[in-house]
Amino acid sequence: MMKLALALTVVIWPIVTSTSAGEVPPKTRKPIELTRCRIKLIDKVTLASDRPGILRFVEPKEGDSVKRDQPVAGLLDDVPRAKLSRATKEAENDIEIRFSTKAAEVAKNELEQAILVNQDVADTIPGIEIIRLRLAKEKSVLQIEQAEHSLEINKLAVKEASAELRTYEIPAPFSGTVTRVFKKKGEAVRQGDPIMEVVNTERLRAEGYVEISDIWSVQVGDSVEVYLDIPDVDLPVEKEKFTGRIVFIDVEVEPVRRRVKVWADLVNRGGMLRAGLTANMKILPTEPKPAALTTTEPKSED
Repeated sequence: MMKLALALTVVIWPIVTSTSAGEVPPKTRKPIELTRCRIKLIDKVTLASDRPGILRFVEPKEGDSVKRDQPVAGLLDDVPRAKLSRATKEAENDIEIRFSTKAAEVAKNELEQAILVNQDVADTIPGIEIIRLRLAKEKSVLQIEQAEHSLEINKLAVKEASAELRTYEIPAPFSGTVTRVFKKKGEAVRQGDPIMEVVNTERLRAEGYVEISDIWSVQVGDSVEVYLDIPDVDLPVEKEKFTGRIVFIDVEVEPVRRRVKVWADLVNRGGMLRAGLTANMKILPTEPKPAALTTTEPKSED
């Protein structure tokens, strides 16, 4: 009888330890339903000027589409354009380098001729004159280096002038739609004054709250299904399914209702989603990985 009891202990023990090894019970992997989620924009910016000036153009109107990096507004830029033209011209000027190179060749020839003369007839050219000619040659070589350095500085000035000129234009940071225009051509703006508002409606976000009892079953990257739920109406769009993934789980718990905020990014298929609408969201938790088993070897007794 004692042998049978020992055998049962050996068989049952692995089952108990595998359950306590960190496996999540099946109920935590069921879909989690969220109601009254809010559809929000992800990409929404108010474009402003980086410097004061007079608006030279404001091209798109409200409702127009814009492409990423497309200039949508610009200031009068005659002065910086003139600076860029001047810097470009100076950067293309290598006359000083060519002149210094020719001068170095002359100084080198003069020194070599003087040395040859003294080789034929000693001390025909005084030693002090040889030293002067050698210094003239070294000076001409340094003048070439100085001219090359000046040319590099001029090239950097072109880059600086180009960067300054770019600050007179306001590009669109992403492709989207212009929703508001605050300024018109010819108006004066100060640094930071809003000029227009651009939004991207291709990507939207569903924001909802998960009960504290379910939050440990949700992970970033979990798939979601979203259905619009518009109160007091019954529209065909409410039957459309939109898919996405959880991208954010708040680190704080809402103190009153004990819930945690989560966000899911959605692809706005067909442009049917609109910011401000309410929706229901179903989170499909991914299969959690079981925790690795750790064993502790018993200490040997002396």
